[in-house]
Amino acid sequence: MHDTPRQQHDFARQMNKLGNTPTALSSWMWGLAQELIQRGLDAKTLFEQCGLDFALLNQPEARYTVAKTTDLWNKAVELTGDEALGLKVVKHITPATFHAVGLSVLASENLEQAFQRMSRFIDLITDASQMKLGFTVQGEFVVEILLREGALPATQSIDGFMALLANSGKGLGDPTLTPLRVELKRAAPSADLLPVFERYFGAPVQYGCDHLRLTYTKQAVQTRLKGGNAFVAEHLDQASQAAIDRIKPSASLAMQLSQWVRAQLATGTPGIEDAASHLNMSARNLQRKLAEENTTLGQIIDEVRQVEAKNRLKLTQDPILNIALDLGFSDSSSFSRACKRWFGKSPSELRQ
Repeated sequence: MHDTPRQQHDFARQMNKLGNTPTALSSWMWGLAQELIQRGLDAKTLFEQCGLDFALLNQPEARYTVAKTTDLWNKAVELTGDEALGLKVVKHITPATFHAVGLSVLASENLEQAFQRMSRFIDLITDASQMKLGFTVQGEFVVEILLREGALPATQSIDGFMALLANSGKGLGDPTLTPLRVELKRAAPSADLLPVFERYFGAPVQYGCDHLRLTYTKQAVQTRLKGGNAFVAEHLDQASQAAIDRIKPSASLAMQLSQWVRAQLATGTPGIEDAASHLNMSARNLQRKLAEENTTLGQIIDEVRQVEAKNRLKLTQDPILNIALDLGFSDSSSFSRACKRWFGKSPSELRQ
């Protein structure tokens, strides 16, 4: 389970080279490569045309930039003429594709726990998105994918990832654990492909939505899985966390601060001195580095509040005052003004 010193050195060098560019685990593209090969196409040449090293498909923790994989997906769709190509790659993906993360998910005790693991370690798979999980007031469990600002994965890549999530129950040994519905941002495919999408997702699919979501019943995500093993999962989680720790140094300051800010808001709005202390640098140096990333601490706080506010208002029935205080606002009035600025609606209107 442990990388050699040489592998660790090569991985650190690659991450330093990639910098703050959104990336994804190269093995995610293994499915696309296999699908192209199965169709008699020259996958290696197509990868190289997009500036992707084909050999990295077999290297644990190697990563590709999302921009280049998007170019690859677009070329592959054009070459095959298959708008549903993203769904077809899923059959080539196994838990081992995602290394320790995939294997720890296999050891989860139920689907809710499996999604929690995916959410916790999603940066290892891709830092181009986040997962938000929660129960609605109706008792439904929602899995939402939030794309990082500036990250533009190919439509077919999103199709494939969402289909992979929707088939998590099947992958964990219980094919009955399917979503109630799937919501995609993409436009509806051609009429002849509509049944294909529903078959791959195993649920009704809605198109042209303003979010990417899977919705399950509470019973589905809390059904005990036969392969659940807390002891095994804990050890695999440690391996996943070690891999995440190797990625973190390459993350942008804005991304690092977003996670920190989210944890601090309940105790008040963090200041630049607090943030600088957290990162072991001077406030002036932090401000300079954030300026290089075209952002400020204030903008980061505002973005975190906006995402958290939308999720809390739509996915919970927590009192509005409690949400306001948890997000560092002094009262519900200031929170209401912020919601109107972000969404053009009051908190109560958003909840409705």
